[in-house]
Amino acid sequence: MRSLKIIVTMWIVYASFYLCRVNYSVALPYINSETGITFTSLGVIASGFFILYSIGQVLNGYLGVKYNPWIIIFIGIVGSSISTILFGLSNHFTFFLILWLINGYFQSTGWPSLVKIISFTLSSREMGKGYGIVNTSWALGHVISWLFTGILATYYGWRFGFIINGFIFLLIGMIPAVYLFRFTGDLVIVGTTGKGFPKHKELDGLFSLKWSVATISILSLVYSIEYAVRYALIIYLPSYLYNVEQASMSSIFTMIIFPFSGSLGMLFFGWLFDKLSIYGKTLLMVLLIPIIAFSLNSFPVYYEHVKIAGTLLLAILSFILYGLESQIVSTIPVTIIGRKYSSLATGIINSAGSLGAFVSSIVSGIIIDSQGFHSMFGFWSYMQLIQLTLILVFLATVRKGYSERPKIEG
Repeated sequence: MRSLKIIVTMWIVYASFYLCRVNYSVALPYINSETGITFTSLGVIASGFFILYSIGQVLNGYLGVKYNPWIIIFIGIVGSSISTILFGLSNHFTFFLILWLINGYFQSTGWPSLVKIISFTLSSREMGKGYGIVNTSWALGHVISWLFTGILATYYGWRFGFIINGFIFLLIGMIPAVYLFRFTGDLVIVGTTGKGFPKHKELDGLFSLKWSVATISILSLVYSIEYAVRYALIIYLPSYLYNVEQASMSSIFTMIIFPFSGSLGMLFFGWLFDKLSIYGKTLLMVLLIPIIAFSLNSFPVYYEHVKIAGTLLLAILSFILYGLESQIVSTIPVTIIGRKYSSLATGIINSAGSLGAFVSSIVSGIIIDSQGFHSMFGFWSYMQLIQLTLILVFLATVRKGYSERPKIEG
């Protein structure tokens, strides 16, 4: 029962983070129309978010090793809410950029702390399924944020999608965060659990320090491309659909298919990854990369000619992207590195993902301004060749790490 309460509480907390994260994507075409700021410049603002989000992932991952994760989450909620509200009240590119930079740091407090709390809550046999459930918070939180922000932007103006969202995040996020203190108030000592936390002895990491560092490093590169692709879609998919549909509410209902289908993928891959070794998980990733590449390249073509087929491709793409990403940044690193340093490992991986999103935001904006949306989708489709190479290197590293594991006697 305690584990269930923690999972539900963390789900609510992290889903609420998305009220002040992906609302920018929905507001982007409105800001472009109202202010004349180009997609390239709007991409710079989006990338600014990921600069401090990336730094914050590592810093807050480290702080999560030393301090109570509840405190880190609490500070993040307050800071993100305030910076988002001020963004909605601003009128200049410079202020937009500075405030979204600040918001990026405070948004980075959530995930490393969540991973640490959940890793001490679940056994290794439950971890894939448990993280699969918790990970739906950032997919369904995404759905809620896009739908709510889209309605506000359509009927009241894009600024309300920041001001109202900020106040709601402050209210909805802080209440369960304070409630969370009841469960994590004693989770403060490095490498130990607090009172009432189950004592899990069976998950101390797979490999030696050398191979743990190697696998986490390569996994970080894999995640950077995975995250870059997903955030290219998160940031620019609403603008693409708005451009094609010329009807904002229609485009909103289409675009929420992306995170909603992703949430189903998280549950499915969470269940599936519990049944596979890390070697099997990596082989599955290799097999799915060509499907991602095909879906990215074909989606805009099909969507503009056979809308149902295009929508299906979008659903398949998000199902795989969200499902794999949710495991790359939770179950896999916890399995490799162990519980003690889980917040630091996931912070590093998430930081690499943020750098990928930083590059993606700018590059995608430049491509859209110069060559159009189709070229942007095609570019990230071809990037899957690099992704496939990295996953194969990761697979080889995992095999090498296994081969050099010390023999356990007895």
